[in-house]
Amino acid sequence: MFDDVPKRLADYLRDAACDFDRESFYWFAAAYIGLFYLGKNLTKAETSDFLDLQRTSRGGIWHGYVGRVLLIGETLFLMRSCPGFSEFCRRMRGRDLRSTYYQMYAARMFLEGGYDVRAKPEVGIRREDFDFQAIADGETVNVEVTALTAESFPIQTIENALNHKRKQLPDTDASIIFCVLPESWATTENLGPSLGELTERFFHRTRRVTAVVFVVEMHVSGTDEPVGNFWIHHACLLHPNPRRPIRSFGFFANDAWEPTYVARMALQQ
Repeated sequence: MFDDVPKRLADYLRDAACDFDRESFYWFAAAYIGLFYLGKNLTKAETSDFLDLQRTSRGGIWHGYVGRVLLIGETLFLMRSCPGFSEFCRRMRGRDLRSTYYQMYAARMFLEGGYDVRAKPEVGIRREDFDFQAIADGETVNVEVTALTAESFPIQTIENALNHKRKQLPDTDASIIFCVLPESWATTENLGPSLGELTERFFHRTRRVTAVVFVVEMHVSGTDEPVGNFWIHHACLLHPNPRRPIRSFGFFANDAWEPTYVARMALQQ
């Protein structure tokens, strides 16, 4: 059914499938994929705070944890054949899981858009240590990802992060910065207009960055606590006059990704 699946992984999951119902097997398979590629046990809370493994008041496993394990396992599986996969796994094995996972998550968006994704270890040279490179039909896009952690919503923190990441990017190709926001910011009043205004100021200072993509998670629990919804929202803000435009943002245009010119976003919301 799938190409390039290691035989040991395929055999193990095939043998284990009979021990689970369908939905439980999806979670088990995702957790085992994490163990197989990363050597990390995603069923243990101590593996990473990012997993947020917790019990509900009724004793069930919180749905947000299950959703996160599924997302990590699915992303690893989809990315397994891309040229940069081993480097993404190296980062996820040895560094903070949240920040390195979102590097791979951003790369997955490009992979699903038809790009080859390449990543390499850092060499300590400015403008050569960006997170990954996406290539399609002769077009190259250099990408930096930053995952913010502040509890509140300080605008200066975002502006500092964007300016720092901009300096990591070369000006020879198009470039995008993914900025992952803490979930606690998701309900911030006027979040959309604030992001639009600060990004507009950022674009006024540089033409190097072709777009900024803001990413934020949201969990909404239902009346039955172990059950709920898990969303990842994106806002793709395009530079109105970048030095290196991207030929097409069509691969962003699905239910989650909708590119918007930053000035228009700031005015409409």
